[in-house]
Amino acid sequence: MSKRLPVRRTDVVLGVALLVLSELAAAFSHFRDPLPTWAWIVLAFGPIALVFRRVHPRTVLTVSIASMVVLAHLELGALPAVPALVAIATAMYTGYRALTITMVLAVSAIAGFGFWQSADYRLTGDVVRNTLLVVGWLHVAMVTGESRRQRDAYIEEAERTKEEAVKRKAADERVRIARELHDSLTHSISVIRVQAGVAVHLARKRGEQPPEALLAVEDAAKDATRELRETLTMLRDDDGLRLGRVKSLTERYHGLGLEIALDCGDCEGIDHEVDHAAYRIVQEALTNAVRHSDGDRVEVRIARDDGELDIEVADNGHVTAFEPGRGITGMRERVDSVGGSLVVGPGRHGFSVRARLPAAAESRTEQEVTG
Repeated sequence: MSKRLPVRRTDVVLGVALLVLSELAAAFSHFRDPLPTWAWIVLAFGPIALVFRRVHPRTVLTVSIASMVVLAHLELGALPAVPALVAIATAMYTGYRALTITMVLAVSAIAGFGFWQSADYRLTGDVVRNTLLVVGWLHVAMVTGESRRQRDAYIEEAERTKEEAVKRKAADERVRIARELHDSLTHSISVIRVQAGVAVHLARKRGEQPPEALLAVEDAAKDATRELRETLTMLRDDDGLRLGRVKSLTERYHGLGLEIALDCGDCEGIDHEVDHAAYRIVQEALTNAVRHSDGDRVEVRIARDDGELDIEVADNGHVTAFEPGRGITGMRERVDSVGGSLVVGPGRHGFSVRARLPAAAESRTEQEVTG
């Protein structure tokens, strides 16, 4: 598979260094017999092309090899061949194997024929030695590029395998936590719910009005059961509490003396961790409004803005002073975990909670460094 890599500073340094060295070597070796103007120009092609060897490896390979072949009869030494060797290794590394092998074989044949022709078509020891020297260096460059490509591919596969193993381990841990929560909490909450329901039923059967505290216990048990079920779903398959369900969340608060206006924009393509944190922030803000606000309206606004998720939950109650409790502390912890910001306090018309979260969670783990 072919790939393009960005131009690096080392490529520029390498190209300039080879250009200077090649021109100086040619000047000293042909001090008494100056080179033609076209030779100086062709001599610069290879080093200059190396600057773009990662972006256009095939073009650089062709230019470098052509320059080396054209200058071969001028006896300029080994420097004109260096750009071609680097270009061969780069082309093999970036995945252009067929083209590189073809050109290396062609240059090997041209070099062998050239040495044979210079020896008056006689197969001498010098012809064999010089041919093997050129062919050997060309193949060393080709093998070097291929071995580096295979090494990097092996490391990448190992990293991917390691990441998949970590994800599997995390999934197994989520399932274990879900099982523990189910075993330890579901039974107790179900017993509370059933007992409260029986007590309410018996009271009504006797023609009595059930105590408000008992009704509150029954409702709390129902809510706790639903919340626990959703949390277990999230832990098992990571597809639980999301902003896509915020509409059903607001519907739960109908009939509690508050009108809830929901304005939810585009919430697609959000990181799962951010999505879950945003849902929990809206949930906690609505719970606080129901418990503490003396207003009659709550506005929930969720929108995307410049790659960020803007969440605002504001009521129209009267606020004099407030003391942050566990709910606000939990919201702040969720916001901090994904690299966002949270502003809580009196707003223009009442109490407001505003959070700005990145569309993608900021990773707390070591980032991959591409060289």
